[in-house]
Amino acid sequence: MSPDLTGPVHLDRATARKILAGDEQAFRELFDSFFPRLYRFAVVRLDGDQDAAQDVVQQTFCKGLEKLDSYRGEAALYTWFCQVCRNVLVDYCRANNRRRQRVVLFEDHASVRAIMENLAGPSTERPDTAAWQRDMQRVVQATIDVLPDRYGDVLEWKYVEGLSVKEIAARLETSAKAAESLLTRARVAFRDAIVDMVDADDALQPPLMS
Repeated sequence: MSPDLTGPVHLDRATARKILAGDEQAFRELFDSFFPRLYRFAVVRLDGDQDAAQDVVQQTFCKGLEKLDSYRGEAALYTWFCQVCRNVLVDYCRANNRRRQRVVLFEDHASVRAIMENLAGPSTERPDTAAWQRDMQRVVQATIDVLPDRYGDVLEWKYVEGLSVKEIAARLETSAKAAESLLTRARVAFRDAIVDMVDADDALQPPLMS
């Protein structure tokens, strides 16, 4: 079977070669496509700090271009840049004594929705509420991190990066139907894990407002 010379990864390799050869138009197109997506990827992990997200994404492009000759097309070029961005975020948070946050996922289940609405709500001066929010953010992050079968990946791609099911399918190299099925299972697994933890531990219930 002859290689697919029109597939996305092949085109990404071609784009990388053009940029390495000094093609400014290819770089501008990549920058315009990737910057807003990487910005969204970074800003949710920086508690909405837009200036920090801008800095992180700019550093991501600098480091990505420095290492672009190492790109071999094992994954989509955007996925490769996301990994660079992850590393920049880790370095940034360490340098600034910050803790990475995961995106908040909104679900239909009442318990999950109550938790997420509290997490996404405005900051409060009540110590008990602030402590509960921090605890739940850690629970959400830990839950996503340990979900099986790429569930965490597809939830992140859908709710952090804003990818469509078709784009997720392309990243997984599968059909849209299979990607939708995986995303559905991931939502259910996340919801059930959170609900089970909340039901089992009264400390995870939102503090009552006086």
